[in-house]
Amino acid sequence: MHAPITWLRSNAIVCLIVGLFVAGFLTLHVKWERDTRTEISIWFASPEQIEDYRPVVEHFERENPAYRVISGTASVRNLTGDPTRFLLGTAGGVPPDVIFYDRFAITEWAARGTFLSLDAFLARDQDSPDGIQREDYFSAAWDETVYRGRCYGIPHSIDNRALYCNKALLRRAGYVWKADEPQVKAGKARAGDVRPPQNWAELKAYAIKLTRKHPDGGIKTLGFAPNFGNAWLYLYGWMNGARFMSEDGQTCTMDSPEVVEALEYMVDVYDALGGVQEVYAFQQSLQTGPLDPFLNDQVAMKIDGNWCFDSIAAYKPDMEFLVAPAPIPQRRSDEGAEPISWSGGYAFSVPKTARNPEASWMLIQSLVSRKAEMMLHARRAQQARSMGRMYIPRYSPNRATSRLLYEKYVANAHEIPAELREAYSQILALLSHSRFRPVTPVGQRLWEEHVNAMEAALFHKLIPEEALKKGTAIVQRDLDGVLQPPQGAEAPWPIVIGLYIALIAVAGMVIWKVGGRHVKGIFRRELWDGALCASPWIFGFIIFGGGPILFSLIISFCSYDVFTPAVVVGLDNYREMLFNDTLFYKALGNTVFMLLGLPLSLGVGLGLALLLHRELKGMSVYRTIFYMPAVMPVVASSVLWIWMFEPNRGLLNTALSLFGIVGPKWLLDEMWAKPALIIMGLWSAGGGLVIWLGGLKSIPESLYEAASIDGAGAVRRFSAITLPMLSPYIFFNMIMGFIATFQIFDQAYVMTDGGPVNSTLFYAYKIFNEAFRFFRMGYASALAWVLFVLVLVLTLLQMRYSKRWVHYQGDA
Repeated sequence: MHAPITWLRSNAIVCLIVGLFVAGFLTLHVKWERDTRTEISIWFASPEQIEDYRPVVEHFERENPAYRVISGTASVRNLTGDPTRFLLGTAGGVPPDVIFYDRFAITEWAARGTFLSLDAFLARDQDSPDGIQREDYFSAAWDETVYRGRCYGIPHSIDNRALYCNKALLRRAGYVWKADEPQVKAGKARAGDVRPPQNWAELKAYAIKLTRKHPDGGIKTLGFAPNFGNAWLYLYGWMNGARFMSEDGQTCTMDSPEVVEALEYMVDVYDALGGVQEVYAFQQSLQTGPLDPFLNDQVAMKIDGNWCFDSIAAYKPDMEFLVAPAPIPQRRSDEGAEPISWSGGYAFSVPKTARNPEASWMLIQSLVSRKAEMMLHARRAQQARSMGRMYIPRYSPNRATSRLLYEKYVANAHEIPAELREAYSQILALLSHSRFRPVTPVGQRLWEEHVNAMEAALFHKLIPEEALKKGTAIVQRDLDGVLQPPQGAEAPWPIVIGLYIALIAVAGMVIWKVGGRHVKGIFRRELWDGALCASPWIFGFIIFGGGPILFSLIISFCSYDVFTPAVVVGLDNYREMLFNDTLFYKALGNTVFMLLGLPLSLGVGLGLALLLHRELKGMSVYRTIFYMPAVMPVVASSVLWIWMFEPNRGLLNTALSLFGIVGPKWLLDEMWAKPALIIMGLWSAGGGLVIWLGGLKSIPESLYEAASIDGAGAVRRFSAITLPMLSPYIFFNMIMGFIATFQIFDQAYVMTDGGPVNSTLFYAYKIFNEAFRFFRMGYASALAWVLFVLVLVLTLLQMRYSKRWVHYQGDA
């Protein structure tokens, strides 16, 4: 009677495993039987967007029961700046069916065959009452998705930029309209009202007068800075009538006189405020949310986007402010030019290798419909009001929908102050006069070089004209490479694979012969048993290690961007690296400079080990404390050190000020950015504690006792016993630290983005940019092989000369 119960008790784990297996099988079986819908995968830019669009996606599923939508993200910090996962998925045939992507990036990658043209769908649905019509959209939104006459995305968000002015600060400085001014006489302004600057000269004068400084020279209140907010050189160039690309898209015109004049103006304003470093130091000390500097009278004017309405409505709805078009040069006004703005946003697109383009189009139609958009805003408004906040809707790229949102949520919402309603209306009107980023296959490169040129000029590394000419040449090189790809033979992959297999076979035969000739009897069997045990790693290396290594070597002699076949270009990549790419030497120099931190790190690590080597009560706690920084996530530690390096209120400069020392700008100063990262590295010097402590414990105590008897002091014992006996450990840590230094990447990626003025653009970061931002895989592989050879040669040299100073215990 009790036999079954006894059996169950003795075999409980087996029963549990079998039960879980059966339950899982039945669950999957039932799910497979129940859910036979066609899947549509869609990628959003962030997890927040997934939640935001969830009701709209569910509405689509209810109306189309044959489809099931799977929402996700690319799981990267910036999908536009780091499109690796998406682009490689597209090239490999496993992309999402729909992606919500930055519009300027859509046309960039569409030029390389990544996205599907939507013209056929648009033409088919042209006469449908619910069809998507180009004329329903703001030109800046729609035209940004068009490349060479073909549309590659349907806009579904739009932003715009304008000049924000703090009325209280401008009124206090006396900037009000006078009764005798033409605008007042014409009825366009009212005497006594706050007067925003009307041209570039006035904007500069306002910036100087409204800026107030602390007694020590630091900025207390910023009147205006050209790049505080969201303007960049793009907007100033457009305000001056410039174009960054020619009409036909064949030539980069970033060095045109109009752009040069715009950059010179930006430099003049920053210099008048005390220099770009002073302004950047002020910016870095600022915070967001309720501590936003514009809300707290720390910034008088800024050019920024309509997203600023959210913080004003949430934290200071009664603020006195106004929004006006960003002023243009007086010369342009005299010529009849109108103020312009800069618009951006996202669009829904279909990758070219999507599995079901028809279903993807149906989903896009549903998501961009007016019904879906009003549903989105109704939910957002409900969430805002549940938290006691007023709701300010974002603009829609659809003209009629934007007007409807304005009337429903702004114009007729009595809780919204007059300033907010007027500002919202002003930016809405500017949407019809907006520019957008140049539509070009090298949009990301153009953006990077436009930022590099701006920084080089602002930091006075180059005059504006030279900085822009240098950037223009780089952009034009990449553009020519896309529009006129190199001609030549494709990489002979079948031959390469055949040679690789033959090489493996030959290596295997040699090992077999050597093993059979020199190993006899039982040892021979042990040899093959060991080889059998190691075979998973061996085969793994051959497939996942050796294969990619050989692949990278081959494409280092090719022009390759993942989307088109690799074309053999010989030594062109290496020739460009050595003779044309100045950033190659800059990145290499930055990386070599970081080697200065290696002896410091070794010294600090050894010093900690000597202190923690003593066997005292609680010593294990101290060892854990000093070791913890080494296992702390890089991103978390980087964020912590960004705060510590903050020039005005950071911990380091605050400590220095106690001794009357004015601290440097650290990460904002090209001279101090690398030393700052070296100091940060010393914080995790305890990572080598385990090795150092192991080395110290391996030294016989008898040596110290004999030295003490002979009268040797602590310093003498350290130099004559500890250091020689630790020399193998010093050598090991030195080699590993040397290799790690040449691979430094994380800190620059998180903390400085390679700046300022490329002062923290390290070698590994440059490889990353070339490979995964600009997709110049061939050139990036050439950089990687040069790094490999350099590290290999220097390591071999160190190993050769180590015989002079490294002493092993077995040495005579």
